[in-house]
Amino acid sequence: MPPTKREYIEQIQSYHCPRYDELPPFDLYADQLAELLEMYLSKFEIPGEEKFMTPTMISNYVKQKLIPPPIKKKYNKEHVIYLLVIAILKQTLNITDIGILLKMQRRMYPITGAYNYFCQELENILQATFCTRDFSVATAADKMTKTSELIRSALMAFANKIYIKKSIYYRKHLN
Repeated sequence: MPPTKREYIEQIQSYHCPRYDELPPFDLYADQLAELLEMYLSKFEIPGEEKFMTPTMISNYVKQKLIPPPIKKKYNKEHVIYLLVIAILKQTLNITDIGILLKMQRRMYPITGAYNYFCQELENILQATFCTRDFSVATAADKMTKTSELIRSALMAFANKIYIKKSIYYRKHLN
């Protein structure tokens, strides 16, 4: 049974995107990695819609050179980061655009800082979208750049899409 709308909003209020140091310190196979990502992203799923990540999707992202290939069929912390970001951004952007954003981020910032910024910005924007409806929330970026503004905008699009889809779902199924 899906949570009530009130319970769902409480889940979003308490959502924590795992920071770099909170990700598993060991390597994972594709099916384990897909399970981990689903656990991190399950609060955003819409019943009856496509999963955020599957082992087949992971394999396709390697083939498309969006993420580095696994080492001995195992994926590390860097893969988790890329795939978590891809899973969120693909909700509103195409794979080509995501690849461009990832390249921009890699050129400008170390992966740990870029990823932790992504997590904080996601949490801030989810709060603004689902809880306060105050979209003037300050950015989590230390310094505003074109890249950080693009990431922030992509996360706003994601949060608003999930907000709309969840609102429609609750209107259709639980009223």
